Amino acid sequence: MRKNILILCLSFTLGVVLIVGGCGFQEEAGLEEQILQVAMGTDINTWDIDKFPDGDARFVWSQIYETLVRLDTDLNLIPGLAQSWETTDNGKTWIFKLRENVRFHDGTPFTAGAVVYSYGSRAYVTNTKTLPVVKVEAIDDYTIRFTCSGPVPLPTYLTHIAWPVVSPTSLEDGGRFRQPIGTGPFKYESHSKGQEVTLTRNDNYWGDKIKLDRVVFKIIPEAATRVMAIYSGDVDMGLKIPESDVSKMGQDANIIVHRKLSTFTDFIQFNCGKTPFEDVNVRKAVAYAIDTEEIVENILSGIGIAAQGRPYSPVMMYSCNDLPLYSRDKRRAASLLAAGGWKDGNGDGILEKDGQPLRVSMLVGQSWSPRELRIAEACQAQLKEIGMALEIKQLESAALSSQEREGDFDMIMRTGYFVWGPYPHHVKVHSSNSYTGHYHNELYDQLVFQAEGELDEEKKQQAYAEVQKLIIAYLPAFYLVHEEKIVAVRDNVHGYVISAEDPWLELRGVWLK
Repeated sequence: MRKNILILCLSFTLGVVLIVGGCGFQEEAGLEEQILQVAMGTDINTWDIDKFPDGDARFVWSQIYETLVRLDTDLNLIPGLAQSWETTDNGKTWIFKLRENVRFHDGTPFTAGAVVYSYGSRAYVTNTKTLPVVKVEAIDDYTIRFTCSGPVPLPTYLTHIAWPVVSPTSLEDGGRFRQPIGTGPFKYESHSKGQEVTLTRNDNYWGDKIKLDRVVFKIIPEAATRVMAIYSGDVDMGLKIPESDVSKMGQDANIIVHRKLSTFTDFIQFNCGKTPFEDVNVRKAVAYAIDTEEIVENILSGIGIAAQGRPYSPVMMYSCNDLPLYSRDKRRAASLLAAGGWKDGNGDGILEKDGQPLRVSMLVGQSWSPRELRIAEACQAQLKEIGMALEIKQLESAALSSQEREGDFDMIMRTGYFVWGPYPHHVKVHSSNSYTGHYHNELYDQLVFQAEGELDEEKKQQAYAEVQKLIIAYLPAFYLVHEEKIVAVRDNVHGYVISAEDPWLELRGVWLK
């Protein structure tokens, strides 16, 4: 009997040890396995540098790939894969010293040869002539020389994650793309089309040790579904949270909502080569009819800043405060249209001229932000009040770009178009030599060229001030809202710091509790 009791006690003790030991292993494994789940809105349209990564693809690219120059959370230029840089002739030639002892994800060394490849003939940024560079040369393994078409602030161009440094081994011997290979803190693991992308930690990362083991980007197109995934804990982080959800989410003890004014500004781009917007007074009528302050307050729940025509976000370099901005004035809008011969002859509420009704369309993309459509609908209602009928056409980016290239549009709703970093590159969109401009003004072209090449900072500020005034006066575009970036995280996410840069997503210091 005593023997049986002893055996029973030993069995019980062993069972407890196994259970406790099992729990300890699970807890330890749980602490070791740091998997961040991130909800984003669109799939990856490309992994290769021969195309531009649309929509949310760049959030993923910024984990795999890196650029020569980076931006800190306050948009200051800081070293990336380049440790330092200098211009030898006032901005036409730039020399970059590269980091040593950096390896790509496949173990191959990062050298100047990879930089030459990344900005060579295959690169989208080279083929579209977005980068004003005529020659890229390797002086030695860790020194690179860029020769530009003229004096330009080249380091500000090279911060864009859509134009990173990638390994030539991303291609097979036959030239076919194999897989994304960068130097970033995470490596590509898998991609389930339309579902998710999984990245794993780069244990050989040149920077500080990465705490996360994996990052899983879940592709959830519907904004409302992304929000619910945050509430339920199915994801740890949600990108592009609708402004209307911010207040409620902020009241949840388990959720932290990060907000920061970004470089992005929503704007309406006009086709100035097509009726009715070839007439600047019709464009001005639109500007006076749209109440950007009401859009921010009522459509965007008070998040963001009403631009009122101001083309630079307040966090952008050379942004001016003393500009003649637009406020809603329906009477003035109606007067401008009447002076141009637009009248409501049949009493249907839509103005006509020479027998043609004032019916216009606006193209809206599907790949960037859910607020674009809401803003477009607000513009539609406000323009109706001055007798302009607006049809909204929501298109995939490829279809939108096709119609834009052909000039087959009246207006396009843009969000941060051609914006990266704090430098006002986007003003070149309205230049005559830009296929996206649909606007011609020789004085404007001259000012933009002068401003970018100017070395004296005081004169540069003055030149960009004149550029802003011309945009407001002639309205190749009407700027609506300076965007406030929103990222929501569960309270188990630590170390995340939101940046004014968009779409940079900094996950290098993030860890899970």
